[in-house]
Amino acid sequence: MMEKFSWSIRPAEKDKVRAIFGAIVIILTGVVVFWASDDNIVFGLASVALMVFASSKFYFTTYYYADGIGIGEKFLGFQRTRKWHEFKRITKGEKAVSLSPFERPRRLDNYRAWFVPVPDERTKSFIVEMIERANDQSDSENALESVE
Repeated sequence: MMEKFSWSIRPAEKDKVRAIFGAIVIILTGVVVFWASDDNIVFGLASVALMVFASSKFYFTTYYYADGIGIGEKFLGFQRTRKWHEFKRITKGEKAVSLSPFERPRRLDNYRAWFVPVPDERTKSFIVEMIERANDQSDSENALESVE
């Protein structure tokens, strides 16, 4: 039976000083926009909403899961999943991996690659193994197609 991993990440929980500083900046931005717009509450609230939206990955929990089929992410009611064979390259960091659909580094990695924070070395090893296995299978299938 294939292993299944699931974990959640909420950076604001681990870094309370940055979370408090960020909240203060968001509130002050709303106040400044409110004053600068001749006391228009709509502009003040809109600026706060935009700032909260822009920093939502920091303040709200993101859930991840990985199994034999692929990897998935759930965030604020939205879900995205990818199968292992869709990733061609993996870049390992200390606390995260970057999963790219390109074989070589490209400028589009900033938009198409998937940055996944991992809780431990075991989960990181599993992700690396699954992508390498999927790429080995796709390489052997491509070799069979070219022979025929």
